[in-house]
Amino acid sequence: MPGDLYVPILDDLAPQGFFYGGHYVVEFDPDSLWYETSLTIAALALKRGIKTEYHVFQHFPNEAREAFANLGVDAERMEREGLLSIWDSYTATAKYEKEKEEAEKEKGNLWESNATKPLDVEKSAKGWTEAFNKGYPEEDKRWLHIDDNTSIFLQYNEEKVFTDAWRTAILPFGIRGRETPHFIALVKGIASDAFYTKFEALCDGIIDLKAQEEGGRIEQYIRIRMLRGKRFDSRWHRLELTKNGQVALEVARAEETRRLAAIMFTDIVGYTAMAQENESRAMGLLKRHRDLLRPVIIRHGGSEVKTIGDAFLVEFSSALAATECAAEMQNAVREYDNEKSESLQVRIGIHVGDVIHEGGDVYGDAVNIASRIEPLAQGGGICVTQQVYDQVTNKVPFRFTKLEAHELKNVSTPIGIYRLEQP
Repeated sequence: MPGDLYVPILDDLAPQGFFYGGHYVVEFDPDSLWYETSLTIAALALKRGIKTEYHVFQHFPNEAREAFANLGVDAERMEREGLLSIWDSYTATAKYEKEKEEAEKEKGNLWESNATKPLDVEKSAKGWTEAFNKGYPEEDKRWLHIDDNTSIFLQYNEEKVFTDAWRTAILPFGIRGRETPHFIALVKGIASDAFYTKFEALCDGIIDLKAQEEGGRIEQYIRIRMLRGKRFDSRWHRLELTKNGQVALEVARAEETRRLAAIMFTDIVGYTAMAQENESRAMGLLKRHRDLLRPVIIRHGGSEVKTIGDAFLVEFSSALAATECAAEMQNAVREYDNEKSESLQVRIGIHVGDVIHEGGDVYGDAVNIASRIEPLAQGGGICVTQQVYDQVTNKVPFRFTKLEAHELKNVSTPIGIYRLEQP
């Protein structure tokens, strides 16, 4: 494996976690700070003498050069000296879309010519394969490559074509072969869940960026979700944007807050086995599950902390709100199953206790216990702890049945567990 690479900002979360020839995907919210973060990483790398390729898909090349100037980097001088290479996919796509629009107006129908179609991933794969077979000169190797928005590829290529070309040619010949670490940037939610899953499987690391409203203002966060074979900090970290457009990990504000909350864990019964048997069916069911439950969570004032595969982690301000939400969620799933004749079954566990908020995530015993009792619920069932039962009994129109004592992993204090009985 090629040697270690220093990556500004990200190295603070995973020292020596990146390598030449590494393949990393950044999945970002549209309103997050990825563009500013990508420019900052590139500018700081250039200042350290790291050869850097910055690939623009949705911004003018000169816009990137101006941003570099604000960050203290003379882009044009760096380009002349061979330290910076700005790859321009914006101009070709903008020209193509303009010509297409004019042709459609003139002819009154869709433009049929694909002769000049940009970002043809199969053509790109062929080019990288040929270049690899010829052999790369040393000056073409070991560049840090950063994309502003690789998702633009999906406007011109089908998802399967994209992943197949990336797996069989671009990754082995254009990334590994050049020993050039690539930071591929994909907008969250614009492609199918199956696409993200398949593409993530090709990567050496996954970085997330999100924007989240807190206390009446939008906060920006970054985390490393996965880094194969490396130690890393997986917590969410706040990002701070300075006046000149530079992004930094925020350290001045207090890191954590503690409060009492009701925590809900959910998961789909048998999802792992289903995904192994029929991945496309499992991914479709996962999407329908999320589409069903998210509106219910919002109606009951729940805050979706995160999804973990087929699981939801949700926070509520009270045990009553969490319990009423859980009952409505199971009703919604049952109605869907009856209408569509599908076998979607969900388990739910709820506990109330102290939680710690840190970097956009939630930790603490309440989270651990909720995750431990959720598997005790049967398909379509809800399990709650003694603490939840004490707060909601006589306030909801349901009976509760106390379960036999269970030992919960990493929970030393005995906890009573109840099953909520729904009609």
